[in-house]
Amino acid sequence: MRRSNFSRFVSWRLVVLRSVASLAIGMAFMLPAQAHKASDAYLQLSRDGDQLSLRWDISLRDLDAMLDIDQNGDQKLSWGEVKARLDDIRAYALAHLQLQQGRCALNEAQPPALESRVDGTYLVLQLQSQCAVGDRLDVDYRLFKEVDPTHRGLLRVDMGSGATPALRSLDPIGGVVAVALQHDASSTPAAGASAAPSSGDTSFFFDGIHHILIGYDHILFLICLLLPAVLVRTRDGWRPVGQWQQAVWPMVATVTMFTLGHSITLALAGLKIVSLSPRLIEPAIALTIIVAAVDNIVPLLRGRRRIFTFLFGLIHGFGFANVLAELDLPVASFVSALLRFNLGVEAGQLIIVSIALTVLLTLRWWRQYPPVVLRGGSGFAVVVAALWFIERVFDLKILPI
Repeated sequence: MRRSNFSRFVSWRLVVLRSVASLAIGMAFMLPAQAHKASDAYLQLSRDGDQLSLRWDISLRDLDAMLDIDQNGDQKLSWGEVKARLDDIRAYALAHLQLQQGRCALNEAQPPALESRVDGTYLVLQLQSQCAVGDRLDVDYRLFKEVDPTHRGLLRVDMGSGATPALRSLDPIGGVVAVALQHDASSTPAAGASAAPSSGDTSFFFDGIHHILIGYDHILFLICLLLPAVLVRTRDGWRPVGQWQQAVWPMVATVTMFTLGHSITLALAGLKIVSLSPRLIEPAIALTIIVAAVDNIVPLLRGRRRIFTFLFGLIHGFGFANVLAELDLPVASFVSALLRFNLGVEAGQLIIVSIALTVLLTLRWWRQYPPVVLRGGSGFAVVVAALWFIERVFDLKILPI
């Protein structure tokens, strides 16, 4: 009987180890493809009869990753370096955006310019096309597909006559996207055409999932919250919870506080009621990870973990806000896009929490869980977050993610 129990124990341990190894190998293959920080470009399209006008804002950081613009290697892009490569930039950008399967050729309407945004400097391309497109425009967007499949183009289509702008998220690997247009920019909105493209589109929901799943700092913060969830801290040290419900329901309450916090600031920042620079927010997010991880080793928060999780959630919300704030949308359009984006963030968060908590519940009976998984994992999180903090304060690149 003892031998049978021992065999089952060994078998269980092997399954867990294989699962962890598979996850580690999968992450190792994923990291090179996602080493370049995920990004967004902004496109604003308007129509006047048969003329299409397009403003396209592309991050210089992303262009440098593709075209190696920083010739002197000082990690700063001057206008001289950009100007020297403008022909290459134009050629690359226009080769990765097609309208109507290439039938609507885009030409430069004004010289390129630079514009500073909260998340860095962008190159602004002003383009136009003489093209009869009817009520539908096919957009084939493939920018940075070769180096950053996590990139997104955020398209705003101004419908004219006070109509609600159409909003779409363009995925470089997602293929052609059909965008509904009014028959004429000066006409009144056709029945069902004004709000449908914005409110009925699900791309911002999937963008919310996308942004949480590639947000390594947000994921690491959630993991730090989860590591002690399957244990109970006593005077004699940590002991595993007896029933899974003892871990799940307190964790649901904690994650709810985090969700409430980041939802509030996501809305406030997106509506531009509150605005903070990423140069402040990104290091602050790294610090929240350090505090959460250290609390797993030494009880800093002392029973106030949920309150601090809410406050930390307020900080993390600013990390999501720039995606929508830069679109400068009317309130109705913004609320619709915000709701779908936030639901996507919560769906992605639920995926992460469900998988991680299931693994941790399986491991909680392991005697080495407190020293290896809890303290070791928290120590690893402290080191990674500290390096992120240094990177973000001093504008360095140390880690591949």
